Amino acid sequence: MFVKAGRLSVWHSRHVEIDACTSLDLMARSLEAVADAGIDIVPRFYSQLFSLYPEQQANFHDRASSRGTMVNDMVAMLLAQAEGADWVSMIIRAQVATHHDHGDIALEHYRGALHLLVDVLAEAAGPAWDDAQERAWRRQAVQLFDLIARFY
Repeated sequence: MFVKAGRLSVWHSRHVEIDACTSLDLMARSLEAVADAGIDIVPRFYSQLFSLYPEQQANFHDRASSRGTMVNDMVAMLLAQAEGADWVSMIIRAQVATHHDHGDIALEHYRGALHLLVDVLAEAAGPAWDDAQERAWRRQAVQLFDLIARFY
């Protein structure tokens, strides 16, 4: 899962991969803290999401399966992006198109959902969550939102 920085011969490219690996490592450590806490983030995420955007509840037709899947997909996309996976933009483009089919979702709701996910992860991780993990997750959330906005 981790990027091997030594595989490129150009120093600048290696430096970028080292930074990506660091973010990915920080994010993975924070997920371990969430797992160690034994907290299911899905109900917390949706409780807070629907408090922010109550009109979005109607867009979840199969609530039991779609909720866990969506949270898992969001985490997976953020991790893949931190890893530097080149397929993230293709998947995000498809997800944006799919979400248009589910109803009118304001672009700002995507930003809100990404940052809410980071908030819920931080809350679940508790004192194991640190400033470096916060920065890593927020940086990836901003970058993923920028990608979403590009295809919106």
